[in-house]
Amino acid sequence: MTRSLSACTFIAMVSLVCAGCGGSNSSGSQELSDFIDELQQLDPGDDYVAPLGNLTDLGDLVEPGGDHWYYTRAAAMNDAGTVVGQSNAGSPVNAAFRWDPPAGPMTFLGIHSGTYDDHYDINYEPASPRHYFIYSEAAGINSAGTIICNSTTGIGWPEDLEKRAFVVIDGVPLDLPPETFYVIFGEDPEGNPTYRNVIGSYSEAVDVNERGELALTVEDRPGEKHAYFWDGSSSHTETLQIVAGENIVGTIDVTVPDYISLGRIVGEDSHAVAINENHHGVVNSGGTAVFCDLNWGVVESLNHLPIGGQFDNIRTDAVDINDSRYLNWDGIPDPHIIGHTWVDDNADSALDVRFDRAMGFLWDGGAMYPVGHLGGGRSQVSDLNNNDQVVGASTTADGSLHAFVWTLGPDERGAIQDLGTLGGANSFATAINEAGQIVGYSETGATYREGGTTYVVRHAFLWDDGEMYDLGIHNYFYDYPFVQPYPFSEAVSINASGQVAGNSITINSHYRGFFLSPVFP
Repeated sequence: MTRSLSACTFIAMVSLVCAGCGGSNSSGSQELSDFIDELQQLDPGDDYVAPLGNLTDLGDLVEPGGDHWYYTRAAAMNDAGTVVGQSNAGSPVNAAFRWDPPAGPMTFLGIHSGTYDDHYDINYEPASPRHYFIYSEAAGINSAGTIICNSTTGIGWPEDLEKRAFVVIDGVPLDLPPETFYVIFGEDPEGNPTYRNVIGSYSEAVDVNERGELALTVEDRPGEKHAYFWDGSSSHTETLQIVAGENIVGTIDVTVPDYISLGRIVGEDSHAVAINENHHGVVNSGGTAVFCDLNWGVVESLNHLPIGGQFDNIRTDAVDINDSRYLNWDGIPDPHIIGHTWVDDNADSALDVRFDRAMGFLWDGGAMYPVGHLGGGRSQVSDLNNNDQVVGASTTADGSLHAFVWTLGPDERGAIQDLGTLGGANSFATAINEAGQIVGYSETGATYREGGTTYVVRHAFLWDDGEMYDLGIHNYFYDYPFVQPYPFSEAVSINASGQVAGNSITINSHYRGFFLSPVFP
């Protein structure tokens, strides 16, 4: 989008600081002597040459001329080809970054200073010990360059139970605090409870649209989190009490965003999933997805897609929302939602289409269309475009997992297409652009052996006009003899121009981000 974003008018109550460089490397997964022996047996000249061009290394925040081992993980990319994510930075340990094409530089985006529990020194129940913010991450970027980020303490990793959101607008990081609320502080002389106005601890930026509007999950009651919308600029002032021991010793004025609730199941937490360009949002709450139309104040539960049988642990999760090509009676594009209804068959609280009874869906104004499957009875969705093309992966009749694209046509009937693989058994589609180009990762049919164990090689792919292209990996071996190779890769984003962002991956899940502007043969 070309709309320019005005700077936020609220005052950032928490400083977002830059830090110096340094870092540490991950350890290998086998004894050093065995590892050296295997490296010496392999020919660096066997490096894979990708048909669409070499992957551009994103670098890292440690030092420009580093040994290319330091961690960098791409998370999102906009239509200008700017990539955001997380990289080794020294202090903080891992930090949010922005990388601009065609060759950088990589820019540090900031991190909250101080600790999670006493960030305003006025919290209602400070924890002991207090946890310092040591990581930050960029989660999304729009075409105007507005970037959503979160600082984290690492507590509960990989869930990251302690987060504080910020947004970078025109290069300036601004705090996105939680909601304020009242808590019982003590009693008055008559024994009645007294209250003080405080601010919560948790906030997480989840999505940003082309208007610069955000979807967030924030603490708005003690121990409760709910999904909110913010327009990117409006704010108001709250007066909070500062407490020392059992006494209120002063007040402080805090300017905070004007959050708007995105709805939820009554009595349940809710978590923001996505917003589109026309004030529609979707959240997950109470085991189901909830649609919110801010234009008309409509909140609607999606309920469950019939998948056969009766289950106590059935749930529906939304994944994304679009602006379809269809207009409603009000002239606003009709929002469609994708997600899954599934049963947690292996009781790990995480959806894996290979092990859980799952079926993808597209929701259109109350109608839930099953995405279907490729013969194996299960499917999982990951992304959709405004043409109602949905991508993900489905089980096949032989038990493999194949990437697919599913399209809802004008006749209200859906058609699923198997995208195949790069020669191996399994593949998974992660993203699609408006032109119908699809990226993801696929097994190649090759294997990689390390430490006495053989692993199936998977590479990032780009699917275009019926053909799946292998995007390859970062070069297997650098000039440093003790650096592990990157046998695997994944693509995570594709923009309107067909540029791709993703990551090469080592045997022990050490990531290194890449950018590709493909040149087709």
